[in-house]
Amino acid sequence: MPNILSIKNFFALLLIVTLSGCVSSSIDPSRYEKQSSYTIINDEPTKLDLYFAREVASHFLIDETGFHPLDKGHDALLARLAIIETAQSSIDVQYYIFRDDEAGNLIAWRLFEAAERGVRVRLLLDDMQKYDDNDLLRFSSHPNIEVRMFNPHHLRSARGIAMLSDFERLNHRMHNKSLTVDGVVSIIGGRNVGNEYYSIESTVEFSDLDLMMVGKAVRQVNRQFDLYWNSDYSVPIEWIAPNQDLRYTDADVEAWVNELGLEAKFSGGQYDFAKLPLYNDLVNGTVELYWGIGDLLYDLPNKPDSKQSTLIDSLSVVLDDSKTSLVFISPYFVPTEQGTKDLINAVEQGLEVIIITNSLASNDVFAVHGWYAKYREDLVKGGVELWEVKSNAEIKKNWSLTGSSRSSLHTKAMVIDKRKVFVGSMNLDPRSAHLNTEMGVVIEQPEYANKVYDAIGKEISKTAYELKMVDGDLIWFDHATGETLTSEPDASIWRRMGAWFSGILPIEEQL
Repeated sequence: MPNILSIKNFFALLLIVTLSGCVSSSIDPSRYEKQSSYTIINDEPTKLDLYFAREVASHFLIDETGFHPLDKGHDALLARLAIIETAQSSIDVQYYIFRDDEAGNLIAWRLFEAAERGVRVRLLLDDMQKYDDNDLLRFSSHPNIEVRMFNPHHLRSARGIAMLSDFERLNHRMHNKSLTVDGVVSIIGGRNVGNEYYSIESTVEFSDLDLMMVGKAVRQVNRQFDLYWNSDYSVPIEWIAPNQDLRYTDADVEAWVNELGLEAKFSGGQYDFAKLPLYNDLVNGTVELYWGIGDLLYDLPNKPDSKQSTLIDSLSVVLDDSKTSLVFISPYFVPTEQGTKDLINAVEQGLEVIIITNSLASNDVFAVHGWYAKYREDLVKGGVELWEVKSNAEIKKNWSLTGSSRSSLHTKAMVIDKRKVFVGSMNLDPRSAHLNTEMGVVIEQPEYANKVYDAIGKEISKTAYELKMVDGDLIWFDHATGETLTSEPDASIWRRMGAWFSGILPIEEQL
């Protein structure tokens, strides 16, 4: 069949930024000896092996991946804690953002407890977020914990100056997100570590999607993590932080946990884990898995230097083979001129193309919206079905009160021909295409793909505005109320001005 939509073409005219160098000259790898380490192969089955043994055994010969979707924030947090607390040999943690809030502190506490049990913990963090280096150094001082930073800033207390002095290098970030325990179970998807991703009280609540996986894709996640962990871009925190004898004692951790009230907060009241349906499924061993054929797709750590996205190259093969429908869910959507043409061409070739992204009011980066807005009219005129999520969209959750004043789409997913799904960290924008490293899994699973497609059809009219052209003008139609709006819904004049101004700046390649 003809090439209906080439993901290569989709990103082809996005500006390719050539970045050079792995680490700053102020952090010289030749001065140190970095110990390589790799996924631990367990001699005996672990608890997690035994937990999923029956299902894995029935699918092992055909090398499938089993997965349980985590589409609610509280379930995503509970699942992470559950596998960490079950760990016996190793935990590998890889995130773009790891916040110092309830969610971050709770996970850090459980990681420390695992290390106390003798579990090896490898923590790899991107260095875009500002961390307390001394806290990370204390954490890494535990004999069973090692912390590394991906492509770190060389001026720790003057990051703005660091960016100006070394912009090309520091503009390359690790956006990958994974948590793997005992080399057996992995959780990957769109969520970082922070309250807003897990339905805990925050000014904004993200609607997101992760997959908890076993089987073939987990082995691929292990290889991906080892590749990043041992790359020149991953720098031990000891090379960065001042050389001090900083350590956490058991008394320190106990006082810290008591001060924050972490245990009490999540074992009673509003955030009681035991009240969640997934809690009982985990305890009773009744977690249901979908099984399908698929692979983990990921960029190499040196992506900008190589000027190649191995993820996009692999995903292009899947999308080029699409025959009936494509659903793209991306919170940050900047299709570019060529990408817009490719999407319209797909419609002209007979595909149903649906795009779901944030409205200006629900987008936490209005500069992205400013550039995306340039392509809306062409997309709608070309037959693309375009939806923008409301800022007050109801997010499915059991924790009834989050304190959030605004909801925002954060899911990065695709549904292809109602047969395959892609879930990962990649947005449809120039930054994901050329600057950040990304990862995701594509799995052929018609039952789940159909379920997601049908759920979108039922929910989208309640949670999003459909964009249409009426008498030559772009309008936002609210199916829930029947109301027609002629300007950016729910957005203040200041957000509109900010988005407009961003749209005239030459920054598309950075978004």
